[in-house]
Amino acid sequence: MVTEYSRWFQKGPHPGDIITLDRPGPSSWKILEKLSEYDYQVNIEENEESGRRSLASAKYLCSDPKSRTRKALMRIYTRVPHGKTEMHDAATRSQQVTTFEPPELIAYRDLTEKGSSETPRLLGYKTGKQDGSGLVPGGFIIWLVWEIVPGLRLGDGNGADAFWALESDERQRVRVALVIDLAKLYEIRWLPCILGARSLVWHQEKQKLYFIAPFSRVDRPRRDITFGADWMAHFDLVQPDPSMDESDPDWGKDTSNWVY
Repeated sequence: MVTEYSRWFQKGPHPGDIITLDRPGPSSWKILEKLSEYDYQVNIEENEESGRRSLASAKYLCSDPKSRTRKALMRIYTRVPHGKTEMHDAATRSQQVTTFEPPELIAYRDLTEKGSSETPRLLGYKTGKQDGSGLVPGGFIIWLVWEIVPGLRLGDGNGADAFWALESDERQRVRVALVIDLAKLYEIRWLPCILGARSLVWHQEKQKLYFIAPFSRVDRPRRDITFGADWMAHFDLVQPDPSMDESDPDWGKDTSNWVY
């Protein structure tokens, strides 16, 4: 549970609030708990130099109001004032941007529309403008909800302990699923952009692997990617020979001393 002071989401939503979305069809979600909040505020100079927008996002655990056991994750993105301009109404109004779509929404929407079964499904979203009481009146505010996939998350920020605690034959099934499913994602032009076991969920009952990381759109190079032992290493599912340098072009070709 998030307990630290909330700068941008003091007005909510709060546990118990119902959020109604309108795409791809009407849906409603009840806020259960706030999980995290992120601040991406930049100053005007940074905006002019790089085009970066000032925004904040918050992640919530939510559920279907008609079925509390049907839980999902919600993210809200909202436009915030540029740094150093928060007390200047004219400067704040000049920052209005109403056509922004977060990469997370673009990825989940496209993956869902293409029928990906290796990633969480987008369950609904809505884009709107802040009203006169908003942080940036007329600025964007976006809601999106995606499913919580079932299974065991195979790692965290400290490593892949959950994966290595599995039996040897189960670990091998995860590795096989990884290379097969990466190829499926690549076929529809997406790949995870955060690697490591923390980006993977393994549903043991169905022997099914899910990718829960942020995703990046990829173009097909002249040569197709081969997903092999090197990719298993990128996701912490094998332990490479420590004497080998990952920047070496031969890294991943001789895996005889790798730990499986």
